[in-house]
Amino acid sequence: MNCERATPELTGFHFGTTDATARAALEAHLAACPACLAAYFELKRAVETAHDEPAPSPLSRARLRRAMADELRRARGAWQWWERPLAVGLAAASVVLALNAVHAVASSPGAQPHGAAARP
Repeated sequence: MNCERATPELTGFHFGTTDATARAALEAHLAACPACLAAYFELKRAVETAHDEPAPSPLSRARLRRAMADELRRARGAWQWWERPLAVGLAAASVVLALNAVHAVASSPGAQPHGAAARP
């Protein structure tokens, strides 16, 4: 593992979310690389002393919550008011067209009579 690959993995390493293979490779790299070890300790210190920092204002928290809710709604694929009726209408039209096509093929010249398929 090199420093470019190790640096983004430090946060996951700190919180224990990396898989065992990546964790072992990162531990070996940290033992051999003083620069990455210093970066890890800096990250660890920042995470552990974050409670000493001033908290965001209530307005900032509200904005962040609204932005996250909007992002989650977009990620879930929330329907617009007009999309659901349009989808249902298109599905119904597709079914009607398919039934008309089957009827046209079944009643075309050369098609077997309706009861002929059931006789031996």
